[in-house]
Amino acid sequence: MYQQLRCVALRTIKYDDRRSIVSAWSEQLGRVSFIVPDGASREARRRRALLMPLSLFEGVSDVRSGRDLLSLRDLRPAFVLPELSCDPVKAMVAMFLAEVLERVLREAQPDRLLTAFLFESVVRLDSMCDRTAVANFALVFLYRLGYFAGIQPDGSTWRRGRFFDMTAACFRQSAALEGESLDPDAARLVRLLDGLTYDNSCHLHLPRGVRGGLLDGILRYYSLHHTPLGDLRSLEVVRDMMS
Repeated sequence: MYQQLRCVALRTIKYDDRRSIVSAWSEQLGRVSFIVPDGASREARRRRALLMPLSLFEGVSDVRSGRDLLSLRDLRPAFVLPELSCDPVKAMVAMFLAEVLERVLREAQPDRLLTAFLFESVVRLDSMCDRTAVANFALVFLYRLGYFAGIQPDGSTWRRGRFFDMTAACFRQSAALEGESLDPDAARLVRLLDGLTYDNSCHLHLPRGVRGGLLDGILRYYSLHHTPLGDLRSLEVVRDMMS
């Protein structure tokens, strides 16, 4: 049955000399994989541009039960995102977040609220003008993504001077006897993330290295509660850009 799909592109890998596999998140089906023609033709180059990491696209697929690799035709952009292709900083952030999502979004079940969050986030990244907001974008995105992954920390337990229990995902009066804890200074940054949005992130000016340390902490938190994220290929470049 042919079905119209709205998707976020995550990763493209070579399948053979003539085809590639595109991993994506779709509004209608959840996690999907498409097999698409590859090559040096004008149409192949156009297709690769439309399927860059974190691109938003629409297409028609022949969806059949038990089929792991779907076809894709009538490919077109769901939103035009000029900045993600021409701004090197935004392009690197997009590549990094697509790599994270490729690991985190393993479930096949669709989630319309998650899809809405992803689409809105990508459009916001493309349209951002403030460089501080762009530098903080990955922090906001990953913290908010934790809600959909079911691992968002319990911000209601925060009090000034408390530790953050990384394992229990809550704030405590003293360091946890087992597992990992953040001291009160670092715990305050976790609390800060809880109130950070795309709109107010432009006001968060962090000392050199602190932003990268926060990113490492979030990835460590995901590794404890969801899936290992310590060996991301794009992490080093993004960390340097954020410092």
